[in-house]
Amino acid sequence: MNRRNFLQSSAALAGTMALPFPLRAGQDKVSLAILGTGWWGTDMLLPRVLASSLFEVVALCDVNSLALARAAKAVTDAGARAPRLFADYRDMYRMPGLEAVIIATPTHWHALQFIDACKAGLHVFLEKPICYDIREGQAMLEAHKAAGNVVQVDFPRVMADTNDQVRAFIQSGGAGKIRQVQANIHSPEGGLTEKPVPATLDYERYCGPAPRVPYRCDANGTTPQWRQQHAFSRGIFADWGIHYLHNIRQVMGLDLPEQVSAIGGIVSNTTQDQPDHLDVRFSYGGLPVYWSHKSWGYTAPNPDHNIGVYYYGEQATIFAGDLGWEVFPAGGKAKITHGSIVFDPMNPANTPVYEKMLLDMFAEFAAGVRARSNTGITNTLADAYRTTAAVIYADMAYRTQAGLAIEAATMNVKGNLQAQAMLQRAYRAPYVHPFAP
Repeated sequence: MNRRNFLQSSAALAGTMALPFPLRAGQDKVSLAILGTGWWGTDMLLPRVLASSLFEVVALCDVNSLALARAAKAVTDAGARAPRLFADYRDMYRMPGLEAVIIATPTHWHALQFIDACKAGLHVFLEKPICYDIREGQAMLEAHKAAGNVVQVDFPRVMADTNDQVRAFIQSGGAGKIRQVQANIHSPEGGLTEKPVPATLDYERYCGPAPRVPYRCDANGTTPQWRQQHAFSRGIFADWGIHYLHNIRQVMGLDLPEQVSAIGGIVSNTTQDQPDHLDVRFSYGGLPVYWSHKSWGYTAPNPDHNIGVYYYGEQATIFAGDLGWEVFPAGGKAKITHGSIVFDPMNPANTPVYEKMLLDMFAEFAAGVRARSNTGITNTLADAYRTTAAVIYADMAYRTQAGLAIEAATMNVKGNLQAQAMLQRAYRAPYVHPFAP
């Protein structure tokens, strides 16, 4: 299954101080809003929110009225009370009694919506990557610190036990010293077509702080394909591959890369402005971590390894997928398999496992909200920022065609003025970038 089929299936708030969090008043369910009712928000997150029985979905917000109506129907069809509907998230954030929000909008909106949620005293379940540029992430960390709110970032794969098993095997010495790590996704991507903006979409508000680029979608559809447009996203690595870099960081205990270099380009998918092939090299304390993707139809010699992570050790090579891992011992010994390493989320046998990943994250989030504590949150904002920053630096290295040296304390790029200027993207008026040096 290619990623495209997978995807197709199924002005700031007043004041600068955080408002008090709403009192629980004995309620059992968390009062929750969903901001962004596209495919992921409506078809993936909303059903699991409702299935958890931990939340009451009291509000929905989107600038696409058709998507908003579809999500509202999904709530009532599930037997829940009809939520209030909003086109402006700032109005929704003022809703009395609202406790938490899921931010499932395109990446370029995350920073402003997250910071405003912090100012409104809301707990946040946030989509990855957490921000579009490096400075946005720093501003978000400051807002989170000031608010003291609970934040869970949507990295569901770490909720499975694959990472734990691989980490334990590596720490046991079973693979010997790990000398290199490589993640890859090789999966076809379709092209984009410029079309008139649908009457149901407020495209001006959709673009928000990003440049107002021509409206592009699938040739046979009308839904905006923002992941393939650099104005809104940073490509396959930032959108999909970020999960596997996050896995690597968890398994190997990595912080920020010290150096990043990248090479790639567009050889097939000329209707988009993201690279359709990209190779990145990170240096984490001397450990080389590589990323590779090809989105024009390449198939690996072992197709089962098209999507996942290799850990290259002196005594064995490990390949880890979402739901399983394989060990290839040195000396020609037989392969050892644990679970299934094939990426096949729509397989009925696998669907419950992926659903449980999301349900477990929502259970952590609800428990955190009730306790008003981030203790027990697996994917914290600070840790998710480290992963997000790495993929942003990778895109910057690709676009500047230069290696980057990172200063962890400031997140600056050393000795590269062109890359340094990319740490903060200029916002489109009247939006104001939230970073304050």
